[in-house]
Amino acid sequence: MAPFQLKDVSLDIKKTILSYINRPEDLKNICLTCGELRDIATPSLYRRMLLFIGGQKDLRISAMLAPNNPGIPHIRKIYLEFEKTLMPRTQSVDDSSDEESAPEVEDVAIAARQAQLTVRLLLDFLPANILEVFRKQQRLQAVEIGAMDRALAPILEKEIDIIANAFKDVVSLHFYPDKLDRLQACQKLLEAKPNISKLYLSSGFQFTNDPIPDDLHDSSTRPGLLTRTMFSHLQPFESCTPMVIRNLSFDNIELRYAADTYMKVITFKTLEDLQIHECVGADVVFSQLSKPHLRPSKLKNLRWLQEETNEPYALEAFEGLLEGLSGLEILHIDINNMPSLPKPAVLAHHGKTLKSLFVRSTSSSTNINMYEAPEFDVICTSCTELRQLSITFPPTVVSHAVLDSEYKLFLNHTKKLRHLITLTIQRWPTMRDSYVNYNKIRPSWLNLYEHHLQRLAQRIFEGSDENATERGWGLGTRSLLAVVAFGSNGKSFYENNGDDPFKLKQIPFVRGLKVDPFGKSSLLAVRTEWRMVRYVEPESDILNHSLYDLDDVHSGP
Repeated sequence: MAPFQLKDVSLDIKKTILSYINRPEDLKNICLTCGELRDIATPSLYRRMLLFIGGQKDLRISAMLAPNNPGIPHIRKIYLEFEKTLMPRTQSVDDSSDEESAPEVEDVAIAARQAQLTVRLLLDFLPANILEVFRKQQRLQAVEIGAMDRALAPILEKEIDIIANAFKDVVSLHFYPDKLDRLQACQKLLEAKPNISKLYLSSGFQFTNDPIPDDLHDSSTRPGLLTRTMFSHLQPFESCTPMVIRNLSFDNIELRYAADTYMKVITFKTLEDLQIHECVGADVVFSQLSKPHLRPSKLKNLRWLQEETNEPYALEAFEGLLEGLSGLEILHIDINNMPSLPKPAVLAHHGKTLKSLFVRSTSSSTNINMYEAPEFDVICTSCTELRQLSITFPPTVVSHAVLDSEYKLFLNHTKKLRHLITLTIQRWPTMRDSYVNYNKIRPSWLNLYEHHLQRLAQRIFEGSDENATERGWGLGTRSLLAVVAFGSNGKSFYENNGDDPFKLKQIPFVRGLKVDPFGKSSLLAVRTEWRMVRYVEPESDILNHSLYDLDDVHSGP
């Protein structure tokens, strides 16, 4: 009997197999194998594209837009990023000059004009109605207003009919205003698109060099500049028809008097996703939403991130909201300057539905709050549907052959989570007091420390597999656990200056495979970058729990 080959598999099965491949490099290699696999992989390869414009790579865009390119009809999203490597000058430059070699202002201006030309080229030559961009494209679903190099409000007011037609399918608005003109532009879009399902509001006034207006946020006497400008078409708020929204996000907005403004113009009862990041007065929103007539009945995703918390009753108000809600699937809590963590019984209230749980609380810069072993056992026993878990473990010395007893007790409790895919241990294990201290390590010891972490991750994978085999869970021969990470947030980045101690960023390990010279395969924990983990395991978004990249969002042009 001839061996079974991939070409003998039906087309539907091939499409199902290739649907699990996410990495662009792998999709490109599949397209180069044969014509049939190229036709299957091309839509996934071209669906989302990242283009660097304003530099030498602009020369490739004309080739990409060729009519015979089979991937053009499948493009849905294009992300544009300004190229940091500018085009080389055609004229000779005097090398004898002692001035710095950094790009001059003229070079940046030329690159900016070139980038504008490239964007115009994309908009004019892409087929109609395939992209989520404006004017020529009719599939636009999301609009974002942030830092711009010109006044946008007059343009929107002048061409409001054309823009309204182009934005007719928009369901998501992302606003990052940092000037009055951009606030007015946000209002124009809100007035033109009242029936949206997603709204993201982030104040960028504190990230500019301009003085912050005194009346930027709401007060006890009147709405602030943000609300009375963006929602001016809904005034007076007491008698307006509120917007029905499913996804709502607040970032760097004061919510102390939200009951008189935001909760008048937005129907919170219909929310399915609520995210609050760095908002003073968030406890007011939590206490208001605890009331039966305002409580969201379909809320699935709740995230609260607060760097500086000076409100002693905020956690109590948040717990009251959790007790009143039901059916939460994603819960992320990251708060500082809090004396304790949310009560385990409050988390256990959502145990039958909760799939992603991130809990982190600090009472000071060096003191991380942690659940006791019996409390953590309550969480693992109740939250049986968890796929992703990020929590603080007890301290341990990773270089020792035997882990601390309490650390092993925590690992044993996680074995009760039969569906667990991603486990993030927020506290860094120590190696020696002089080498790893308060999440800092000397560069000369980093490789050795990573080796010890790899051994620990290997033990966690092996222990999970043994438990799954005994109980008949997972895939029969192993558990579902695919990612073990150390550190709370993958997007953190710290400079390394010489041999001075520097802060660690997240170090994730994924399930790998090693083959010995005799062909026998066995488990291997493989160190990888957090940006690449999502290509290995899609259910690993808990590794980065930040709502926004504030440095990127609020950076000017």
